Amino acid sequence: MAIFGFLLIINPEICKEGVTKAIILSGRILIPSLFPFSVCVLYIMKSGIIDKIQKFIPLNFIIMFFSMLGGYPIGAKLVSEAVSNKEITPENGRKMLNYCVNAGPAFIVSAVGGGLIGSKKIGYILLVSHILASLIICLFSEKLKTNNNKLQKISSISDNFVISASESANAVISICGFVILFSVIVAYIEFFALKYPFLRPLLYLAEVTTAITKTRNIYLISFLLGFSGLCIWCQVLSVAKKIRIKLKMFCFFRILHGIISLIITFTILKIFPVKLPTYSNINFVIFKPVVSNVALGVSLLILGIIFIISLITRQNSAKILEEIV
Repeated sequence: MAIFGFLLIINPEICKEGVTKAIILSGRILIPSLFPFSVCVLYIMKSGIIDKIQKFIPLNFIIMFFSMLGGYPIGAKLVSEAVSNKEITPENGRKMLNYCVNAGPAFIVSAVGGGLIGSKKIGYILLVSHILASLIICLFSEKLKTNNNKLQKISSISDNFVISASESANAVISICGFVILFSVIVAYIEFFALKYPFLRPLLYLAEVTTAITKTRNIYLISFLLGFSGLCIWCQVLSVAKKIRIKLKMFCFFRILHGIISLIITFTILKIFPVKLPTYSNINFVIFKPVVSNVALGVSLLILGIIFIISLITRQNSAKILEEIV
């Protein structure tokens, strides 16, 4: 950290450039692709619907499914909550993190496929490879023993909505914070890699969103999505403190996920070749919005109506502002 602080002092322009790129990247890719999905996933998990599904599907598969919908940190958060609620043991929680650290479909298809590569078909192939790799790891893991406890349910619709939005916002802010930090680290690595080329591989290990903007190799991107990068690792370790993750085992399965994803992507593209659009390989890409203004407006309007109705129908405690906060 002392060396990093020294670099910030002697060459702050690199830090400024890294932070600027990371903020734009967060605003154009991470927040639009992660936040809405995260709110929906947490809302469903806390609504009590899962209690009925658990009769037919094991809890670990349910959490894995929602980790695929919500994106990288959501799976770790759900596993951590399940351990805290004594629905699963910490040991089983560690096993679940082998296959519950997944990129979300909006990020892979819209941001990576449509935005970075310029082909949503490639995005869907990357998504299928990513999901199949996670399923393979899950099937070959030891059978998990879960308790019969029910997931904690939030009784009020408004409370559920507010808590889900708040927790999702905290998760996304945490992600963006790590992305900005690692973007600065990557910027310094890139600067010194000009003189010391052996440092260049570190660019692909630090932060997945930044890493995939530096390559057009589909197979490498597939690996990086499964590997997830040190930035995501830090987020998972931060969220899942109570699980006491075994770092060596966690690293092994991240690498394994990346390798299996790469192999599946290679196989699919050999069977179903996809022609990619040609444009120059640049480090900074202008991304298209993930959602349109109309869709966003309608979504906000519907959520607002539901929230107002839920406030009207609940008992008036004269502390509405406190409850909303």
